[in-house]
Amino acid sequence: MLSALQRAVTQPATFFETESDDPSLGPPVVVVGLVAVAGILGSIPTVLAVNRALPAEAGLFAAIGFLFGSITAVIGPFVSWVIVVTLLFIGAVLAGGNGEFRDLFALVGWGFAPRIVVPLVGGVVAFLLLSGTNFSDPQQARRLSQMATTGTFGLVSQGVNAVMFVWAGWMWTHAIASTQNLTTRTAGVISGAVVVLQILVNVGLSLLSASLV
Repeated sequence: MLSALQRAVTQPATFFETESDDPSLGPPVVVVGLVAVAGILGSIPTVLAVNRALPAEAGLFAAIGFLFGSITAVIGPFVSWVIVVTLLFIGAVLAGGNGEFRDLFALVGWGFAPRIVVPLVGGVVAFLLLSGTNFSDPQQARRLSQMATTGTFGLVSQGVNAVMFVWAGWMWTHAIASTQNLTTRTAGVISGAVVVLQILVNVGLSLLSASLV
């Protein structure tokens, strides 16, 4: 599994060409599951920082928030997997591809491997931002929001996120080409469009959350 994952993230052209003959859903499910686990682990530093900043009587609310956050972290990557594959498949069909949806679904799951890094980096950034923050002070809350979006920490987090999206898109390009009988260039255009959409949505959600503080 580790050897296959290494080849998928570093040599997607040859890996997906071989894997497309009879792709298995098992390993991709594990990969997407690891993204979910990383999401839970990445939220722990935030929970610790918030617990330190909140009064003791608010501990229950923090625990409930962590529970719902964990559920979202587990479900989110799998929902994203379905959405991304659907968009890529529609793009492939419009471009004249004639491969199976199931084959593309399996190979695209491997492409979520770079996303494992994102919540871990995000967790560290969030911990650094939240440590020592007084949440009862509106000015500190607004300052924290600005740092998380347009400040250094926010730019680092968004930069890592964008790089991982592009890396995943590189992998998806070869997944599309291998399963949908399309050229690498055409597959790259389809994958690139989905990656750009994801980055725009991610940045948009960050700016929206900041504006609500």
